[in-house]
Amino acid sequence: MKRKSWRYTGFAISVLFWSLIVIWTGCWYLLIFNLVILDIFITRKIDWTLRKYGLPRILQSVVEWTSVLVLALVISLSVKTLFIEAYKIPTPSMEETLLAGDFIFVSKLAYGPRLPNTPLAIPFFHNKLPSGKKSYSERIHLPYSRLRGYSRVKRNDIIVFNFPEGDTMVVQYPGQNYYSLLRQYGHDYIHSQFDIITHPADKRENYIKRCAALPGDTVQIREGNLLINGRIRPHPPGKKFRHYVTTRGEPIPDDLLDSLDIDLSTVTYNPVNSLHVLYLTEEKRDLLKSYPGVRSIQQYVEPTLSFQNQEIFPHSDHFRWTTDNFGPLRVPASGDTVILNMENLPLYRRIIEVYEHNELKIQEDQIFINNQPGGTYVLQMDYYFVLGDNHHNSADSRNWGFVPEDHLLGKAVLIWLSVEPDKSVLEGLRKERIFNPVK
Repeated sequence: MKRKSWRYTGFAISVLFWSLIVIWTGCWYLLIFNLVILDIFITRKIDWTLRKYGLPRILQSVVEWTSVLVLALVISLSVKTLFIEAYKIPTPSMEETLLAGDFIFVSKLAYGPRLPNTPLAIPFFHNKLPSGKKSYSERIHLPYSRLRGYSRVKRNDIIVFNFPEGDTMVVQYPGQNYYSLLRQYGHDYIHSQFDIITHPADKRENYIKRCAALPGDTVQIREGNLLINGRIRPHPPGKKFRHYVTTRGEPIPDDLLDSLDIDLSTVTYNPVNSLHVLYLTEEKRDLLKSYPGVRSIQQYVEPTLSFQNQEIFPHSDHFRWTTDNFGPLRVPASGDTVILNMENLPLYRRIIEVYEHNELKIQEDQIFINNQPGGTYVLQMDYYFVLGDNHHNSADSRNWGFVPEDHLLGKAVLIWLSVEPDKSVLEGLRKERIFNPVK
């Protein structure tokens, strides 16, 4: 009697769980699998172990183990796609909030899981195999689709997304921005000397930054201070800036730098004028001020130059912005109508052509979109403006522009392991960071 009761309970829980997933995904045809659950728990018309079909014992074992492995693969991929995924922080662009060598969990449920655009892919290889070949096929390419999440992106959220300018890459220089290389060396040289590959949105490299501005916000950076809609926003805890530190003739002792958790490899020292270049948070800057050997500390501010900085968005002579003096710039929102002209086109050209898949041409200083005069354009997606917490050591929206809605992957929520780069787990384990929430 108890065993029969357990079967009905298991059936009810399984059907409820599966039905909720079907409702969430909207794939109503998957409800048919409730019949399989019914047979496994209640009717038992089919021998799912295959024993009664007289198969050889070895073949039965192969089938059973294959079923177990396939089930494990399906569960792991489902968790990775729909619920939570682990990432490693490779660079110092988010210091001090996240350090290189931190391993984090990213919630896919926060903003809603994004379903794959290219489902034909080898599991657990993001976009390439160890041989360098693509790990996916574009024979099937699905339109952008996202399931319902429990929240929306908020200012100061630390978000993981596909790198917007990662649609094209130079095979020989995978860590370099293709468009930056074009600006430096020219299209003809890059395409004649190197191999070029392209990636769809869901196979571009993963980046992590802090969301500074939401769709519809007006963002500006003035002497390193962030303004949203005209109001200065406080720096998040752990925000780092480049500083010039002048001492009284002697370098800052290594043990003092170690006590401030400053990586010695990032320190530059000029003995001629006793000048150090350090990346410091406000807290560490104030602590260093109290050291008697320090004469002065000045935060670096990139000057506005007489020429346009080609590595600053939107890479146009009409916008002489810098990392510390940027904007004002409205972050595009779905439904916005923008009036286009030759001066502001660099702000929106990539959105129109690459992210929203239109054909844009310029003929005699007139803009054509899909062969129609394009004096205005209605935006189809929301966009976000992101910054790294390591203000002067981060490639972010100041360099390559907006993050499209369809590039969002999830929200960073927890550090589950942290190991100093180039050290073993035992030598470089940062115990104090393990299981810290990401803020």
